[in-house]
Amino acid sequence: MFIDSEQAAKIARSAITQTQREGDPLFAPWSAAVAGIPLLVSTVFKQPSYWLVPVNIQQQLIGFVRILGTGEVAAVGVYYRDPAHFKQTSPASASMTGAEAREVVEQTFQLDPGESVGAATFVHDGPIGREAWLVEIVRGEAATTWVFVTPAGMYERPVGSAMDGPGLLG
Repeated sequence: MFIDSEQAAKIARSAITQTQREGDPLFAPWSAAVAGIPLLVSTVFKQPSYWLVPVNIQQQLIGFVRILGTGEVAAVGVYYRDPAHFKQTSPASASMTGAEAREVVEQTFQLDPGESVGAATFVHDGPIGREAWLVEIVRGEAATTWVFVTPAGMYERPVGSAMDGPGLLG
């Protein structure tokens, strides 16, 4: 059974509390952290895979908790290098919305007649953790191109083709 968003948020809150019990200085700022709204992360074939729960301090994204569909915490991580300067975070895919990802594609691509920009789906492209917004270029009824969008950039490839580099597709 795949856990729901509410269960993922509860598990994330527990993981945030656990970071304080463990006393790792990297997570010191998390004493003021709260779990954000869980994002369902799917495979590129749109099958549910896991939850990514943003960790925020005063509405600033500072970290994450990845939770598998079984409810197991897969990873807890930060988007900063120095806990004394946690407000200096690196851009994360969870910091953008699907609408923003679609807008980037619409503004970047010169579509051919008959092509349109499809909906955005939050995915992992290969291994867990390689998260991006997947926006499809659609011709007629069929998607032809996958465009992967993050705050740091984007890349594309034909629908169904394997990614370049290490990891497994799906």
